[in-house]
Amino acid sequence: MSTRLRSWLLLPLLTFAGCQSAKEMLYEPKPNDPNDGYEGSFAEAGINTDMDFGPKQSRLLDEHIKLKNDFSALQRRYDDAIIEKQNLLGQLTGEKTTLEREKALRAQAEAEAEMLRSRRRELEAKILSLSIEKAKLEQSALLAKIDALNSSLSDVMSNPVEAAAPPPERR
Repeated sequence: MSTRLRSWLLLPLLTFAGCQSAKEMLYEPKPNDPNDGYEGSFAEAGINTDMDFGPKQSRLLDEHIKLKNDFSALQRRYDDAIIEKQNLLGQLTGEKTTLEREKALRAQAEAEAEMLRSRRRELEAKILSLSIEKAKLEQSALLAKIDALNSSLSDVMSNPVEAAAPPPERR
């Protein structure tokens, strides 16, 4: 027989033998089998232990859990920071509107104050002009009195008055 023919015959034979041994692997373990997980150290160990995963995988699991917890804590802090930022932006917007309102009120108050200052200057100028007019009127009244006194004095001077005799001397 040729080698080719032998290999063709061996191949189905080996496949059949492999199927027979794999057939036993598909059945459930027997109840008294120590490696089925119901008896022995695995049943007593529980889940997520060094017995199940080994020390390196357990450390990785612990670190993974720790990182997940850290991530969730950081996520909460991030969410809180976002909320705080939004609150602060709202306050800032409110303060800006208040500031703009105060600036507008201040500008209005300054305009009113300037208007009152100019009105006061006008009134002071009017008072000053009236005071000058009053002084001129008083001056003209005084000049009129002076003229009247001078005319009455000139009338008195025009009438000669007897000279009074000098008082006797006392010796």
